[in-house]
Amino acid sequence: MSEPILSTALAFARHGHGVFPLWWPVTHNGQTVCSCGRTCGKQAAKHPHGRYAPNGVRSASTEPGVIKLWWELRVPEANLGVSTQKLVVVDVDPRHGGDESFRTLEREHGEMQTWRSLTGGGGTHDIYAAPPGVEISNVVAEQMKDPPLGPGIDIRARGGYIVAPPSRHMSGRSYAWSVDHHPADVPLAPAPDWLIERLTTARGGRKGHDPVEWAADKEGKFEEYRDKKIAEIAGKLLRAVSLDPAFVATLVHDWNECHCDPPLPEREVQDIFDRICKLEIKRLEASRA
Repeated sequence: MSEPILSTALAFARHGHGVFPLWWPVTHNGQTVCSCGRTCGKQAAKHPHGRYAPNGVRSASTEPGVIKLWWELRVPEANLGVSTQKLVVVDVDPRHGGDESFRTLEREHGEMQTWRSLTGGGGTHDIYAAPPGVEISNVVAEQMKDPPLGPGIDIRARGGYIVAPPSRHMSGRSYAWSVDHHPADVPLAPAPDWLIERLTTARGGRKGHDPVEWAADKEGKFEEYRDKKIAEIAGKLLRAVSLDPAFVATLVHDWNECHCDPPLPEREVQDIFDRICKLEIKRLEASRA
């Protein structure tokens, strides 16, 4: 059961890309739910396994022994998360107009020839090698008035991760490699110049601003108003469009464990994070009105 995911995980590791286990979908009382046991919303079956990837994407490994331990013995059912620290991934979501935006890009720049996976949600991931010496950040199109690649196209890069084949989606479908863009047949292409130019221009004046470091600088232990501190951290990080919300959730849970004395229960932290997410969505919708 675990061999296909294990093989893909080891293949990514051989190329120098760290991997780590994610929660997976399970059927309970006739419903498909996330195996973590919480209400996870959009991150169901996509977020890091709390025990074996306690630091989220920062727990990613390229060590074959560690990877085999995870998928052969500890959590053979786990979905596969791949760090995009050395990658640039064009994440197309047709539910938000990403397919039309992608067709526009292909008309302008030609068909993209590199690794491509089909996501369980009906979208695609076009995967490129990140350029050396250039910092490409994550992009969440929904959080931007004018996304660099158009509506419905996110970017997964430094500090982010993707769910890779043959992981299982909550829809019941599995992630799969595109027949014409399989890693066995197509080389991993370097990110094209036009893509790098758009993404680095889109960062604008954000150079040197690292919200992850800002959160880490909050030293010490907090015994009072822990919920307010967590809400502050979540809000600050969610407003940083360079960060993947799933990664933000991981950071918030980690921050709770490191800086709250005693840490708040996981469910309470998740509830705070979900509430701040909803507030941020309302704020973005109001700004676009």
